[in-house]
Amino acid sequence: MRWWLLVLAACSSSSTGEIVIDLRGAPELEVTRAFDVDGSRPVRVIGGAGHLVEAFVDDARFTDTDAPWFAPRPVADELALDVAGDGPVTLTVWTRGDALPPVARDRSLAWFDGALLDDTSAISFAKVMAAVSPDGRGGVVFEKLFRAFAAGPGAGRATFAQFLDGVVAAQGSDAAQWNLDALPFKVTGVHDRVDLASGEHCGELRVSIASTHATFSPVHFIFLFRQPPRADDVTPDGVVHCRGTARAWSRLTALDEPAFRAAAKQMLTAGIVRDRFLLAESVELSLSPWQWRQWALDAAGNFTNPPLFQTIDVARINAPGPTRDAFLSAVTANAPAIAARTWSVPPMFRSAVAEVQPNSKAPLADLAPLSVSPDLPRALGMIGCPRCHTDDADFIQTGVDRKPSPFYDKELDARAARLDALGRGEAPPAPPFGPLQPL
Repeated sequence: MRWWLLVLAACSSSSTGEIVIDLRGAPELEVTRAFDVDGSRPVRVIGGAGHLVEAFVDDARFTDTDAPWFAPRPVADELALDVAGDGPVTLTVWTRGDALPPVARDRSLAWFDGALLDDTSAISFAKVMAAVSPDGRGGVVFEKLFRAFAAGPGAGRATFAQFLDGVVAAQGSDAAQWNLDALPFKVTGVHDRVDLASGEHCGELRVSIASTHATFSPVHFIFLFRQPPRADDVTPDGVVHCRGTARAWSRLTALDEPAFRAAAKQMLTAGIVRDRFLLAESVELSLSPWQWRQWALDAAGNFTNPPLFQTIDVARINAPGPTRDAFLSAVTANAPAIAARTWSVPPMFRSAVAEVQPNSKAPLADLAPLSVSPDLPRALGMIGCPRCHTDDADFIQTGVDRKPSPFYDKELDARAARLDALGRGEAPPAPPFGPLQPL
């Protein structure tokens, strides 16, 4: 637990009217100062060398940022700020500890470490299913999930029901009593998606899991859990910026092995819980073709298949008719946003299931009638699941061997660069839908 120290005596005013705030007393310190300002007033912050310094001023702004909040950034010894306004203001300045080192991907972005992922006290298929379950009984929700696979949509996947028959034969018909740790599933990775932060949450903590059964494979899942804002993710006036969560992940890089595993287990214990569960995703070839779906839990604890996030139903929008006409009209109106991968695909153009034949790339939208960039169909495809998985990857972005695909390998580099930029106090542009890496 971190304790914040409120200090008033560390502030002073010089004869020139300059406000001086000294943060050298501790690595993490909070200092608040109330004063009058008319026009502009200089502020000098004295910090520990290399500390991250953050500031907020009520009823005024900083002249160099034109905003009330000054994002955390490293300072060598001193930081000069100017507060502009009219009347009484309150300035709060924090030091957030040392400046952050460049992140290591395997500490701050994706965990593939067998010593951690094989530790069932930290994470396991059984723990994830129990966390997803409304009543904490992982076996019951696991059975419901696999029965939903067998029922469709699409042609259904009968092998999931057959797999359940084997579980019943081995462990009995009462799913609440099933030992899920005995089943052939392996955690293949834990993934930090702070890059998906919005104005309400700070991205996602994801757990990928794969079947290791001799014949019931390849079957892969990823479970998505929301990362809620921490105390240091929110400005005093309520703006969620998520730099605290980003720093928490970045700081894992500097830990030694025992400290890293202890911190990772704490993050998993706090993060893999029912009230943070968003949905699950699946990509599997239990039967041909490959099939993608997303899985949400309804109020009754049953799984439903919402339209795949950002994934266009290519077969339907390529077929002549009113849906295609509406789609082409939407593309025409939103071409710049599509090129930037910031267009939110309307649900009417999406599907609850997507399928791709083995050894094939997912098909792209046919935009031939339109006068648009030839790169636009690929930009549309890369914001969805199938094309992103098949463009430069062999369907699976994290394999049973816990190795990222070439596509995911490059994506992790892009996410590392984004975390490093946040650590430097920079403001990276809003992330696009789909990959951060240039296409």
